[in-house]
Amino acid sequence: MVAYPENHGFTYMFDCGVASLLTISDILKLRAVFVTHTHIDHFINFDSIIRHRAGSRNPLTITGPVGIAKNVYSKLLGFTWNLIGKSANCFEIREIIDDETFHIYKIYPPLWKLKNPIVVKSKTLLEQDNIFVNYKVLDHKIPSIAYKLCENDKINISGFPYKGGPWIAKLKEMYLDKVSGQLEVDNKMVSTDELYSYLVTSSGFQVGWAMDHLGTEPNHKLLSELFNEIDILYIEAFFREIDKDYAFKHHHSTSKRSGYLARIAKVKKLKLVHHSRRYLSEIFDVIEEGRAEFEGREPNFSKETIAKYISKE
Repeated sequence: MVAYPENHGFTYMFDCGVASLLTISDILKLRAVFVTHTHIDHFINFDSIIRHRAGSRNPLTITGPVGIAKNVYSKLLGFTWNLIGKSANCFEIREIIDDETFHIYKIYPPLWKLKNPIVVKSKTLLEQDNIFVNYKVLDHKIPSIAYKLCENDKINISGFPYKGGPWIAKLKEMYLDKVSGQLEVDNKMVSTDELYSYLVTSSGFQVGWAMDHLGTEPNHKLLSELFNEIDILYIEAFFREIDKDYAFKHHHSTSKRSGYLARIAKVKKLKLVHHSRRYLSEIFDVIEEGRAEFEGREPNFSKETIAKYISKE
């Protein structure tokens, strides 16, 4: 999935299992790629990103679980790089160690050597312009990262009696820094306390992304903390609840459990994605199972699904 922040010329990508569907323009606009884990269906098309970014001059940040640095390094070593110089693109890799620690590597062509990383202690994985990203490490038998991408709170102006100008940016900066003083407005000095009365703060948009994980209480606790009251959540619905034993065996969740998680986290909008191919003929019912749980109602299954449930009871 690609996230397009409002009023920005750049984008962010979550996982790259289908990155081959992106246009060259899409890939060139990427600022960061957030990888949940490197199972083949989540990482196979990273080559498409390498193809169009390795020779550019714009740096790209790649984040992921323990091992992501070697995964990226190994991908790069699979190709010959004699046609690009040292001034070409740098890849910055942020390898998540735990919920409060990550390592930063910067690798350059043509050898892409992994050197000693910078160790960072922070719950915030990335801050760029007015965007920041938080994360949690989930259990999928291997580490799988859940991400929350957030816009900073927005400051708007209401009922303003003055003409606009460059001083408005300074006013917002002073407001965020909680600084009082005066600003020159319309050729006169005006108290910031007066100007602050015209400012209205609204929450920035928040997007959550949680793919493969074991659908049990420890993961749900982490996810409900991370995704509390976010605007939209994209989450796996790989299995149906009737197949929960098989789901747990493979450290996955079910559509119903993802709907439950979204409900207890008070998510505003739910998108159930990433379904097993075994359900190709019943995708509607897979999604309906999770949506019904999210909305606190009985599911409206097709007749074929109802018959399947009865046969397994």
